[in-house]
Amino acid sequence: MAYKPSMRRHLKVEEMELDIRPVMNLMVVLIPILLSSAVFTKLAIRELNLPPAKGGGVATTDQKPDEEKKRLNLTVLVSKKGFYLASASGYLTGEGNTTDTEAPPAIPLKEDGTYNYEELQKKLVEIKQKIAGQGFTDENNILISAEKDIAYKYIVKVMDYVSSYTDDSGVEQPLFPGIAIGQII
Repeated sequence: MAYKPSMRRHLKVEEMELDIRPVMNLMVVLIPILLSSAVFTKLAIRELNLPPAKGGGVATTDQKPDEEKKRLNLTVLVSKKGFYLASASGYLTGEGNTTDTEAPPAIPLKEDGTYNYEELQKKLVEIKQKIAGQGFTDENNILISAEKDIAYKYIVKVMDYVSSYTDDSGVEQPLFPGIAIGQII
């Protein structure tokens, strides 16, 4: 039905109030569902130390000169063949035939081609027990180096295995918590 022109001018526009209850109800339901289904990641941060600088520093009266300090300089080299262990006195070599010019790694790869982290940890526990009380200034430090094409996940796993170990009584003990990262050029 058409209105007369005189009635069209007098129609009042009614303002309706916005009803936000359905939207609020939806939010009340969605927020707990989203929070319960969210994946919370646990970040672990490992403190790393830079390798010592090659330059000579000024020695104070409290410090001994570098020649008098007894240093171990323990290093784990991660390569495609396995783990090489080195210290200030030399490399720890593994058993096996040496058909090539290089010495075999101290801890070679497993037969399936994966790294033998457990054997590395056992070897480092032996070293830690041998050097205990010998007066090394860096007996809690270790340098981890890797070839340039070794994936970072392997280096992180090495860091986990060299920082602490579980002893025979089931207590976690620190092994070499002072970790420094190096690179083989």
